Amino acid sequence: MKKIAFFLPDLRCGGAEKVALLLANEFIQQGFNVDMVLSKAQGEFLSELNSQIRVVDLKADRIRYVFKPLLKYFKSEKPDVVLVSMWPLTLLAVVAFKSAKLSGSVVVSDHTTFSQAPLMQKRSMRWFFKYSLSLVYPFANAIVAVSDGVADDLCGLGGLKRRSITVISNPVEINTDLCTEEEGYRNWKSHSGKKIIAVGALKKEKDYPSLLEAFSLLLKKEDAYLTILGQGDLLTDLKALAIKLEIADRVSFAGFSRKPSAWLASSDLLVLSSNCEGFGNVLIEAMSVGTPVVSTDCQSGPKEILENGKYGILVPVGDVSALAQAMCKSINDKHDENALKSRAADFSVDKIAKQYIEAFK
Repeated sequence: MKKIAFFLPDLRCGGAEKVALLLANEFIQQGFNVDMVLSKAQGEFLSELNSQIRVVDLKADRIRYVFKPLLKYFKSEKPDVVLVSMWPLTLLAVVAFKSAKLSGSVVVSDHTTFSQAPLMQKRSMRWFFKYSLSLVYPFANAIVAVSDGVADDLCGLGGLKRRSITVISNPVEINTDLCTEEEGYRNWKSHSGKKIIAVGALKKEKDYPSLLEAFSLLLKKEDAYLTILGQGDLLTDLKALAIKLEIADRVSFAGFSRKPSAWLASSDLLVLSSNCEGFGNVLIEAMSVGTPVVSTDCQSGPKEILENGKYGILVPVGDVSALAQAMCKSINDKHDENALKSRAADFSVDKIAKQYIEAFK
């Protein structure tokens, strides 16, 4: 059996981390040996790994301390395939793998539209990003992007050739077990008005201020409630904005959920208000339980998932009025739940895992 090694900073809640978790568990089911190699073995997703997956803790608190223990791991364990996400760890993995002179494959996977990242606004960082990708990525056996938008962004910012990049969408877990005992869920489910939900970390990229403003406009026409599932540094600011908009009694910040599908299934609408996305997993998670979606048409992800609006309404980034109108339209329209579920099935874990196995060859 081949040994597949995943390499990540940790397994805290995040998109790339969830993808690694799902793929690692699926590869175990398909008969592979799997190592989860982490700069530091911590994070909520650790407990959800299949018990047959070996967790390797490099015990590196900072990126500059990662290379030596990673090289030692490669030389001693000789994995057949290394799948690494998150630049600049991707750079370190390629260099360490080639330095170990292994005969297997190292696959780098990018989940972010880097041109939209605040870090890339610095000219020096943009130069370093382009230089590092052009110098190191050609030595990877495969370069994977989670969407066409991310692939195009890598070409534009990183100077890569488009034909060198393989697009493989993120896998999404299709949950059939929807029960949950999380605090706040029963109250949410019992609301009599329209229930609108958003899921994602409380950070700038998700543009929750625009969602709150759009929701305040919606309340002038509809009896509705909004719950935001996620945690992050902007919680205090967002709560203050809800109070300022006089909608605090209609908005709930419910924190991180291990089983968002239960919340999604009891909602009338999922809204993604991001100003940038690498992919947009939550859109698929919502559709998998038949919940309609509205999303901003940010640079990558949503347009591809929703097939240019076929499976949900797309609105311009930051357009509060358009977002409010789309929300109003969607909660009053009839939706084909089976069509939404069928589209979500295109991103099932087993289908995406097969695409990765092809990329490993």
